[in-house]
Amino acid sequence: MIPLLFALICFSSLNTNAASLPEITKLPHNMTAQKIMNNVFMVTDKDYRNTNVLAVKMTDGTVFLASSPFENVGTETLMTWVKKTLNPKRIVTVNPHFHMDGTGGNEVYKKNGVEIWASDLTKKLQLEFGQAMIGKVAPSYDRKELQDRVLQSKVVVADHIFSAKEGKTFDFSGEKVEIYYPGPAHSPDNVVVYFPKQKLLFGGCMIKPEELGYLGDADVKAWPNSARNLKKFDVKTVVRGHGPWGGPEFIDKTIAVAEKGAP
Repeated sequence: MIPLLFALICFSSLNTNAASLPEITKLPHNMTAQKIMNNVFMVTDKDYRNTNVLAVKMTDGTVFLASSPFENVGTETLMTWVKKTLNPKRIVTVNPHFHMDGTGGNEVYKKNGVEIWASDLTKKLQLEFGQAMIGKVAPSYDRKELQDRVLQSKVVVADHIFSAKEGKTFDFSGEKVEIYYPGPAHSPDNVVVYFPKQKLLFGGCMIKPEELGYLGDADVKAWPNSARNLKKFDVKTVVRGHGPWGGPEFIDKTIAVAEKGAP
């Protein structure tokens, strides 16, 4: 299914109505928007390690964004697409962890009036390590343009905070969105976002069905049990932080990969 979807890339304009969007729409700055189901889209920044943001339009007109692009240019592109395509009455986002592929767009989000949420743990880690992270991440890209875009980023924390241990449940005129902290894995603070109506899980960077990837802030020993905690949800579709979306098998594969990687 996935190869077929990727073959459908087209060059639709940004003001295409959501109901008539093709499966994948090409956006500026090497980004794409892929329709997963009705009112559910995965926006991917290919230049920055195929970083995904999940965009879901609620029945009351709110658009919920799970995660953030790496930096401002990608986030401006996302905002333009969301406003012209989804026509939101309100935009809410959650930073799923403190890394730049979870918080890097906060400056642009705030400028656009987006309601930004993060856990107390994410805020703490971002304030402590955010500036150093910018300097560390930038040289990892070969193109100077991409490096400069990262270096121009600012550390901006969420203006709405919830307890990681308690999580957070949103209610958009009866449609729920649940933020859940399953325990440390890819990072000490990684949370996931569950949409019960769609049986949809944004697992972020803790979902690693092939390999664990960057382990600089990981707790590999805790990762398998944290991933097992995701089985509390009735899931049909899983969107990860990087790479194609899939099904609930992503959770089992993540558990297996993490168990092999555990010391």
